[in-house]
Amino acid sequence: MSQVSIGNITCTEGKHNNEKVEFHYNPAEYTVAKANKYNPAANKGGNVPNWEFSGGNPRLVSLELLFDSSMPRDNDQGKEVQEQDVRVDINKLFDFMLVDDTLKQQDGRDSHMGRPPKCRLQWARDTKNHFPCYIASCDVKYVLFNGDGVPVRARARMVLHEAVDPENLGGTNPTSRGEPGRKAWQVQEGDRLDWIAYREYGDANEWRRIADANHLFDPLNLRPGMTLVVPPR
Repeated sequence: MSQVSIGNITCTEGKHNNEKVEFHYNPAEYTVAKANKYNPAANKGGNVPNWEFSGGNPRLVSLELLFDSSMPRDNDQGKEVQEQDVRVDINKLFDFMLVDDTLKQQDGRDSHMGRPPKCRLQWARDTKNHFPCYIASCDVKYVLFNGDGVPVRARARMVLHEAVDPENLGGTNPTSRGEPGRKAWQVQEGDRLDWIAYREYGDANEWRRIADANHLFDPLNLRPGMTLVVPPR
């Protein structure tokens, strides 16, 4: 099986240009929202106004990322990564949200004002397959700590604002044409491998694929709160 493409968010300008936060696991799901703006115009004697299109709002991508260094994992080069403080990655995301005084406001109204940098969401190997964005929000919960109190697992809920008109880009959907990535599944009370396999693959008999990926010698030994890697089929 070929190496799975793991996603990342990369800063594409300013002081942090080309700095990257690699996902520990690809998100299990994400949502995309898009809205347009219309202004009502007079429609004398009518029940509904005449609507005039005034412009489009950017697409919003919402996703939740799991950062978990409590168990060894492979990075996008296939090299094993050992336990580390997940704040190293989390704080870099926050850095990408800070005002960069080397960047100018796009409207040019005040040349002394900086702005946060553009970033790029990507999790396919094709470099054209990406989503240029600004990080609008990042809400982090630290959920697991090692014996020294260092956080080794965190969930980050993020909202990304589209930064470039898609008419000026090629493929921009981060999942189009891309190889499916591995997912993370957090075990809940009562979960079984065959049930998880059915939910993920539509086939309960695929439970062994998940067991092998997680080095589970006893498929019944699932503990609530543990995180399983769900490999692509």
